[in-house]
Amino acid sequence: MKFFPFLKGILTVLFLAVFFSLNLSGTEKAVSRYLIKGRPYVKLAELSRFLKIESGYDINTGRVKLYNRGNRSVVAPGYHFIIINGSLVRSRHPVVKKDGCLYLPEKTALMLVSTMSPGKKLVRKKNQYTAAVVKKRPAAPVERRTRKKKFPVSFIIIDAGHGGKDPGAIGKGGLKEKDITLKISRLVRDNLKRSLKGVSIIMTRYSDKFIELSRRTETGNRRLRKNNNGIFLSIHINASISSRISGYETYFLSRNPSNEAARSTAALENNVIVYEAGKSKKKYGDIEYIVAHMMTAQIQRESSMLAGAVQQGMARKNRKFKNRGVRKADFFVLRGALMPAVLVEVGFITNTRESRYLKRGSHQQEIAAGISAGILNFLKKYNSTIR
Repeated sequence: MKFFPFLKGILTVLFLAVFFSLNLSGTEKAVSRYLIKGRPYVKLAELSRFLKIESGYDINTGRVKLYNRGNRSVVAPGYHFIIINGSLVRSRHPVVKKDGCLYLPEKTALMLVSTMSPGKKLVRKKNQYTAAVVKKRPAAPVERRTRKKKFPVSFIIIDAGHGGKDPGAIGKGGLKEKDITLKISRLVRDNLKRSLKGVSIIMTRYSDKFIELSRRTETGNRRLRKNNNGIFLSIHINASISSRISGYETYFLSRNPSNEAARSTAALENNVIVYEAGKSKKKYGDIEYIVAHMMTAQIQRESSMLAGAVQQGMARKNRKFKNRGVRKADFFVLRGALMPAVLVEVGFITNTRESRYLKRGSHQQEIAAGISAGILNFLKKYNSTIR
């Protein structure tokens, strides 16, 4: 019988421990202000608990997703922005991961609160924040303001399709897509470096190296900062069951392909995931991730404009083969790009005549000249619309 009082005592202690831990973690009365490298930050976990915002961690992408009253946000360590309701909220400083916790720059945290918890704002008292009620909701919601805001292009990412253990499409005589795309990408890089001063030109691969699709767009996303922007260009070569089909085309991202041919082209290029590790493959099937990262308004319009400019540039330089126009399709490599992004199919490696041209340095230079001219024309139009 003496055992039961002892057991009762243990259960009482456990109950109190659980009770206090739940209350301390779930009903915090304030949010602390932390200094990281001398800059003010707010701990995301404290903020979400304080405002009673639902959150979830995506183990495949390393991102934290927040939900509240129909509002959604995506936060990831190392980036100089967060996504709120499909729009980018940029910062001069990155989201920081420290001791297993995510920290938001102070100004980013304040912006998050104003959108995720309408009617509330944070008020700082020394090194803590408390909530205050906003009588009138701000006239310019975050999503509208950020969609209209444009920033100058300070970098261009050139992505040579495939590479390493992934050869891409293969033509007669063993001609490999990965080799031609790398050569053309280098030519485009050199052209742009000569023409653009003050703009960084970065390639996702400089040699015959395999790179996962998600890492290609991350090359650009990690360079996004407050008051700047970039563009992403992926260069590929098409293939078809029919050896009679030839020509070049430019794509921008859409969940609704232009036609069955566009759907087939996307399926062909997306097949690269067979070379990726199991964990990486899961990222491309996360529908919520896709919806959160597709900037369907401004970025899709800008991507369409970029695709049109690149296609026109190639049409002026390449009159030997058919101009197949601008199309849209769901390419995995474009899904994560948080900037204007296009994929160019510069020709068909399965067409006997076109594959012979694709091997020629002179034709590669023509293609690169066309792409470069298209990008320069896009930048002129884009820069003229910056407010």
